Amino acid sequence: MTVNMKKPRRGSKQKTAVFNAARKLANHPTAQEIFFKAKEEIMSISFSTVYRNLGILVDDGDLITITSSGSEAHYDDNIENHCHVQCRNCGKVRDLDVPAVDFSGILPSEASGFTVDGVCVTFTGTCNNCREKTDSKGEQR
Repeated sequence: MTVNMKKPRRGSKQKTAVFNAARKLANHPTAQEIFFKAKEEIMSISFSTVYRNLGILVDDGDLITITSSGSEAHYDDNIENHCHVQCRNCGKVRDLDVPAVDFSGILPSEASGFTVDGVCVTFTGTCNNCREKTDSKGEQR
């Protein structure tokens, strides 16, 4: 059993607003999307405050970050072991309904000396919207 040895952080209305915004958007929002949603609750909140609190929420294990090359980070309040699929064109991220990877039996000797405590599998492809915008020759319609 792993015990979180971090000192608990005190709550703040900004952190709560950021977390609530991520949960309300619920579809793997970006920091900018969370910022605009959080502004509905706290008009004076700044983007840097949102971004800082997203980092805190990720560090504390309340959100996960989904990143890939050339795409901005997306945030997920579902912290259970699950998979994602991301569009290569627009960057949209969705949960993928496939069995998650079971990493519980991986020994450090099998993982290049690492103790594995989490896994994030992201498949890539093209979403329906982007596919509809592209004709059979791969050109934009």
